[in-house]
Amino acid sequence: MSTSTTARRPIQITEFKSVIKDLPTEQLHQIRAELENSIRHLDRSNARLNKYIAKIEGKREDTPDGVDQEELDKIDSNDLQLYQDSHRENEIVLRNYYERLEALDEENAYRSGGSRVTKPGSAHTSGSRGAGAQAVVDTDNTNGDTNAPNSVYL
Repeated sequence: MSTSTTARRPIQITEFKSVIKDLPTEQLHQIRAELENSIRHLDRSNARLNKYIAKIEGKREDTPDGVDQEELDKIDSNDLQLYQDSHRENEIVLRNYYERLEALDEENAYRSGGSRVTKPGSAHTSGSRGAGAQAVVDTDNTNGDTNAPNSVYL
């Protein structure tokens, strides 16, 4: 997601969230476009793999776009494990991409609304709290009364 010529390496979602906080909005839009494009490609690839798997397993499936019957006839049943593994790996990558899209949504919400959005069920969400749950704390002071006696102007 960088424009440099250095090799890209996978990063954990926590590192991704940390990095995007410092990026300009235009770059966040570019990252989103790249992720969405990659998702479209992986979805198409998985549709194709599903057809290959179904063909080998003897299940009836319609031919995916861009795959003709001749191509399906050439599929080797010895490749079933390869297709299943590839599909499973694509699903993992897709989950990671969707997690990154969610992080981008959270960052955009923060930039437009002024408070960090947290996932339901996390320790920092509001609502009914069980034993040991923590309260939500607005640490950015965007919703405070600036005329209050204890206000701090930065």
